[in-house]
Amino acid sequence: MLRLLTKNDQKMILTLLNEPTFIKNIGDKNVRNLADAWHYISSGPLAMHNSLGFCLYCCELKQSGEPIGISGLIKREGITYPEIGFAFLDKHCRKGYGFESASAVVNYAKTVLHLNKLQAICNPDNQASSNLLVKLGFEFEKQILLDINVEKVNLYELRNPV
Repeated sequence: MLRLLTKNDQKMILTLLNEPTFIKNIGDKNVRNLADAWHYISSGPLAMHNSLGFCLYCCELKQSGEPIGISGLIKREGITYPEIGFAFLDKHCRKGYGFESASAVVNYAKTVLHLNKLQAICNPDNQASSNLLVKLGFEFEKQILLDINVEKVNLYELRNPV
């Protein structure tokens, strides 16, 4: 299930953003306590949702409601089109949740937001995310350098999401 992040998701966000795989593949967001986690949620995803109508959403297990990660759309400087993004707690990786949630996000982007292009960036060393993007129909475009990164990232594009 995908839903807006809330203050109740602070603990999951704090854990997620401090996992070594998140820091390696996405970056250190300097979230060190629950207050930082709430600031990340409120000034990031919730602020983006209020201004653009989309954001990174909380992914939760259907049966238990346990929050397991984030998946959704973002818009950032240096990337032309809205970008799909996802990250899951390590203990929930490689279980299909990334593909399931990202497929739902692509469908939402097409049917509700009427977007005809999506992009994504990925650390070149992150083979799991690269494979997921290709499975979703994204195609590698080129490597780019964003101001926030010191190394190039791979840019993927999905035209006419299905």
